[in-house]
Amino acid sequence: MKPVLIICLGNPLMRDEGIGIRLASELMEHLADNPDVEVMDMGTGGLSVIHAIEGREKIIFVDCAIMGQPPGSMKRFTPERVRSNKVRMRYSLHEGDLLNTLELSRHLGQCPDDIVIFGIEPKEIAHVQGLTSELENNIPKYVQTILKELDRT
Repeated sequence: MKPVLIICLGNPLMRDEGIGIRLASELMEHLADNPDVEVMDMGTGGLSVIHAIEGREKIIFVDCAIMGQPPGSMKRFTPERVRSNKVRMRYSLHEGDLLNTLELSRHLGQCPDDIVIFGIEPKEIAHVQGLTSELENNIPKYVQTILKELDRT
């Protein structure tokens, strides 16, 4: 098991909601030979995230996030510095609130201390495949930002 895990989340069938999944393939190419970093496309995440993060030293999440910023904006957060607006219904094996899942992981003693979340502001979330140009044109910038985060490890 590699000490650093980048988890890319999203749904490529929902326009810009697929940004994390798109970045997973880019990051896999850039980090293919890195012995310390693993990249996972975890789709919509859910409780499977708990098992993926157990035993790791650092976790980096990449996902679409509605933050009230201009479309394509990328922000770095830690779980303690972000608040979710999702209505918590119950735990799901397929889809869920990331912060809720991390909280459960902490209670189980499986959550690493070093967690970073990169949120990317969507322009459009709709039942359409493919990213809007605002996000697609920023793919190289997003990749470089995430790679720089690895230097902090």
